[in-house]
Amino acid sequence: MAPAFSLLPPEQKTCGETAATPAYMQSRRGVEFIEMGARQILNRCSNPQMPFAWTINPYRGCEFGCVYCYARYTHEFLELRDPMDFERRIFVKRRAAEVLERTLARTPIGRDAIAIGTATDPYQPAERTYGLTRSMLEVFARVGGIRLSITTKSNLVVRDLDLLKKINGRSELSVNFSLITLNRRLQRILEPRAPRPELRLRAMSVLAAEGIRCNLLLMPVIPGLTDSPPAVENVVAAARRHGAADVHWRTLFLKPAAARRFLPFIEAHFPQLGEQMRNRYGNSTYGPRAYDQQLEILFERIKRKYGFVRVEEKAPASARPSTQLSLGLGC
Repeated sequence: MAPAFSLLPPEQKTCGETAATPAYMQSRRGVEFIEMGARQILNRCSNPQMPFAWTINPYRGCEFGCVYCYARYTHEFLELRDPMDFERRIFVKRRAAEVLERTLARTPIGRDAIAIGTATDPYQPAERTYGLTRSMLEVFARVGGIRLSITTKSNLVVRDLDLLKKINGRSELSVNFSLITLNRRLQRILEPRAPRPELRLRAMSVLAAEGIRCNLLLMPVIPGLTDSPPAVENVVAAARRHGAADVHWRTLFLKPAAARRFLPFIEAHFPQLGEQMRNRYGNSTYGPRAYDQQLEILFERIKRKYGFVRVEEKAPASARPSTQLSLGLGC
């Protein structure tokens, strides 16, 4: 099944979310966890360009702190304007499984694809404490005939192998591993609290060995940092060795909230790329069309070399919107 691309927003606050009172707040390692009531957890994606019809994000915000994360702007729906709030203030939808079970009982899903983790990682560190993702997988394990995908950077997904096997036996399941570089030093800078690449690849091997479809998401490709042909090939080759069924990619794009985090980061850590990044993204969400075209040729060649023969179809760069697409999530 098509992967759950991490491109577009999760449900907004008006889609049945209510922030908790301070009595429910917790804090650890400088991260604040806030319980959020959720009257709605399964949200409709009305955009026909997306490879899924429904989205689920059990958490708002993500502790992994990836400096390029597009989803930082989603905290603005909660009046949190500092882009760092996205990784410092995590909202926990504690009754997610109960809401999901009720929703599935009354909503005609049919063969529409459901994507978990379209904006925040469902296996971020908070999951070890709160277990929201596992509780929802328990619901899906009791339901047959669905199309489900999970997108993550975490090897914690292996914890739920028992449930994933049950779901895979009764439904169509895929797990998408996000991995943009094998360079551990670079990965730690770009994704400061995300599991290291070898752990993700090892998890992919475990799941693939159990017959679960695994895909590699090389998203985003970052100009000047992760886009060299050898670097791209190394990631794709590793994914093939560890059982990936397909590879999908997309270049970096920066909405304003993401740019407020990413561009100063580049100036501080990679000053030689500062001018290039400002020229590409200072006044635009997307990079130049010609850059995408060059990468498309590169990925097609590398994918074919490693046996990923179905080349991903991508919309022409000229057809992409200059602003973020709206999902129309039933708000």
